[in-house]
Amino acid sequence: MILRLAIGGFPSSPELTRALEQLRDDTLLSRSRIEIGSGGLSGAIERYRGAASPELLIVETGADLAALQTQLESLAEVCVKGTQVIVIGSLNDIAVYRRLLALGVGDYLVAPVTAAQLAASIEALFADPGAAPTGRLIAFAGARGGVGSSALAHNTAHILAQGKDEDVVLVDLDLAYGTLGLAFNVDPRQTVGELLSDPDRIDAQLIDRVVVKLDERLKLLPSPGLNRYWPPVEIDAVERLLGLLRGMASQVVVDLPHQWTPFVAHVLEMADAAILVSTPDLAGLRDSKAMLDQLAPRRGAREPVRLVLNKLDQMKKTQLSLKDFEEALKLKPAVAIPFDPAFGDALNEGQMLGKRAKGKLAEGLAALAALAGPRAQRQTKRDGKAFPAWLKRLKPALG
Repeated sequence: MILRLAIGGFPSSPELTRALEQLRDDTLLSRSRIEIGSGGLSGAIERYRGAASPELLIVETGADLAALQTQLESLAEVCVKGTQVIVIGSLNDIAVYRRLLALGVGDYLVAPVTAAQLAASIEALFADPGAAPTGRLIAFAGARGGVGSSALAHNTAHILAQGKDEDVVLVDLDLAYGTLGLAFNVDPRQTVGELLSDPDRIDAQLIDRVVVKLDERLKLLPSPGLNRYWPPVEIDAVERLLGLLRGMASQVVVDLPHQWTPFVAHVLEMADAAILVSTPDLAGLRDSKAMLDQLAPRRGAREPVRLVLNKLDQMKKTQLSLKDFEEALKLKPAVAIPFDPAFGDALNEGQMLGKRAKGKLAEGLAALAALAGPRAQRQTKRDGKAFPAWLKRLKPALG
């Protein structure tokens, strides 16, 4: 989900100023406009005396309860109806929190707050309460070509579909070199390339006609896999496609091409789980660091990027250790998958590994599936009132 909001932030501390600046980099608000003022709650009152307030105000105050009441009354007088307000205060009191929320304040957070806390609060306020459960988006990307991220994405989707009573969709977004059709031995009449070429036509009915239903739980959206030029994929088209798929399945697994394009970066930023696959060598370490440096600040409050090392022990004499990666990247590899010729055998036969995976390979794949695919959570929205609506009730409630 990406929100399009006009937001006014009015900090009175350097900590909140930094958090608001970092909030601009959160994918959730990548299409929002955040104006950062000053002066805290009092500054917001002055700013909107002669101007329309935005959809959301984030204001900071160090006032006690009595002074906070007076300030909020003044703020309500200058806010247009429907403005949501998040108050950052110094009163660490659950009774104050409950009272303010009951009166219509969107949220109350105790200072200091982080950008991640703000993003979570905003998402809770503006999520659609009537929306269906949103499927978990799991994005696989290789730190460099040939690391096996596609094979891991395919097998992870297969395990998720077999192991839980949930629908899974596997999408291959590598239009030129995708191997999803080969891996599952399917020959689709239409592919994801046709969907993305005309995004205005994308709807749930069209998707349902294009997907390949492998079994009761697993559906596939293969790429054309044709080594030819494809027009650049538009972010809006991918966002629309994945948004619809997330309403149709509990887990949406995306296999991304190894290229740093705007749409690839966008999917990795918005994914619930971003899984970066590398091999345990120097080139893999270098490219993993480059991608992690790009992604880490962009993911905001979402789960951190998970690093998976694949083809462990294929080149024992020259490979780097897991400790080498952890020390260089300041990130512990989440899963290590051993090299096994069974991957190639399964691909040649158009099958997933399934029961042929034994020992450490089976353990690694199971750990990867557990890491990638916890159950999707429903989006919720607080039952907040339009901010100025509680003005007349404020004095009796707090007096």
